Amino acid sequence: MRYNFDEVPNRRNTCSEKWDGLRETFGTDDVLPMWVADMDFKSPHEVVEALVERSRHGIFGYPLRSESYYEAIIEWVRVRHGWEIKREWIVDVPSVMPGLAAALLAFTSRGNSVVLQPPVYPPFFEVTESLDRRVIHNLLKFDGSWHMDLEGLKGLLSSAKAFLLCSPHNPVGRVWSEEELSALSSMCAKAGVPVLSDEIHCDFVYRGYKHIPIASINHEAAMNTVTFMSASKTFNIAGFKNAYAIVPNPAMREKLSKVLQGLHFGSGDLFGILGLEIAYRHGRNWLDELLLYLEENRDLAVSALRATGVGVVSPQGTYLLWLDFRKLGMSQEELMKFLINRAKLGLNDGLAFGPNGAGFARMNIGCPRRTLEEGLHRLTKALS
Repeated sequence: MRYNFDEVPNRRNTCSEKWDGLRETFGTDDVLPMWVADMDFKSPHEVVEALVERSRHGIFGYPLRSESYYEAIIEWVRVRHGWEIKREWIVDVPSVMPGLAAALLAFTSRGNSVVLQPPVYPPFFEVTESLDRRVIHNLLKFDGSWHMDLEGLKGLLSSAKAFLLCSPHNPVGRVWSEEELSALSSMCAKAGVPVLSDEIHCDFVYRGYKHIPIASINHEAAMNTVTFMSASKTFNIAGFKNAYAIVPNPAMREKLSKVLQGLHFGSGDLFGILGLEIAYRHGRNWLDELLLYLEENRDLAVSALRATGVGVVSPQGTYLLWLDFRKLGMSQEELMKFLINRAKLGLNDGLAFGPNGAGFARMNIGCPRRTLEEGLHRLTKALS
């Protein structure tokens, strides 16, 4: 490999939520952080050098997104995901969740119902409920692998005003099939329910699987979907706030843009804008090698965890594992105390992902092999 993903950087005292927020979250600094979904890898050299060079200029005024920025997005989405998008479809958002919040403001009203598919990314609940919308749970089904409950969804859409999709799915790691996405899209379109699709993990898909943007399936899907993407997860630059929405429907695009203007998010983050363009233009080889490294991490972790009796489904995408500890017979409070005090691990509490997260925890394997092996060793030792 050209890139050294085995390097273990020291991230303490770098304003890192993942590493410097341990005491606040877990009550102790004495845990190995495998929670917040950013990676313990340095960003591509080209990105680092471009940001350093720009810093030397010394003036950090209001930025402007150039046409080459949008061309980089269009090319990335076309090459990586086979979707031909147009410049006018792209709407600037500060990051995915503020963009999604703006979409809820644009397409729903207070008291409206919004469908989520738990277990799912906790900010989905936080944003929806904070905006005084009502969450409707369409729980994922599990039969050895995770699936959407499309049959159960039929009875929910008549009262819903929006559907929040996580694709690929965080935390269970499903890369939704074209058949699933097509069925979901058709149901939502017929019910007049817009699909707000968080596709921030779209670049983390393992061999044998393919991410399909739901809006790319057909014209009907495109006209009923707002897709959110970003380079932040992909290239580990989430500290720079920047993302984009893809909105083919002109009426929907106008509504979303109006809300964003009203919120006055401004011209964006200078380094987020620069980081995206440099990463999309020069980071392809880095990402290709990273995916192979993460795939090896995944296989190592799944094998080790299954040997301990912990339930885990090998993810098709993302660098996250959804761990099933229900066989231990512990309450969620007991489980988290066990992981913190006995295993000395900082994992995400499964209950934050919805009512069917009890007995689960989320593990981040986007880290050097040595860190992963240490985490697995700690857990194995505690369980034994």
